Amino acid sequence: MFPFEDAMTEKLTYWLTFLFSVVALVLLLANTALIEGNRRLQEQATQQQAIINNANNVSQLNQGLAQALAEIVIKEKDKDIESLLASQGISVRKEAAAAPAPASAEQPAKKK
Repeated sequence: MFPFEDAMTEKLTYWLTFLFSVVALVLLLANTALIEGNRRLQEQATQQQAIINNANNVSQLNQGLAQALAEIVIKEKDKDIESLLASQGISVRKEAAAAPAPASAEQPAKKK
């Protein structure tokens, strides 16, 4: 055997170990960056879902308010409220109030 063979093997082992350590460190940093990016995306999705849920609640409230105003227009023939509803694209069908309807009948307010 050559006398410098052991030194060469040690040097090669050192550099391979060093290279694998650097690769492991780079992979660790990449993994950390991906985890942080996923966390931010998850926070954004949660915020957007909260906005959607809030919009659904507000939509139901708006529908109830429009129905209540339409009922006032029908019962009290309030032209100001009727014009307010019309300016928002809601028409009131007055014939719906002529006959008492069951609870599941058509709503007195109709959105365009």
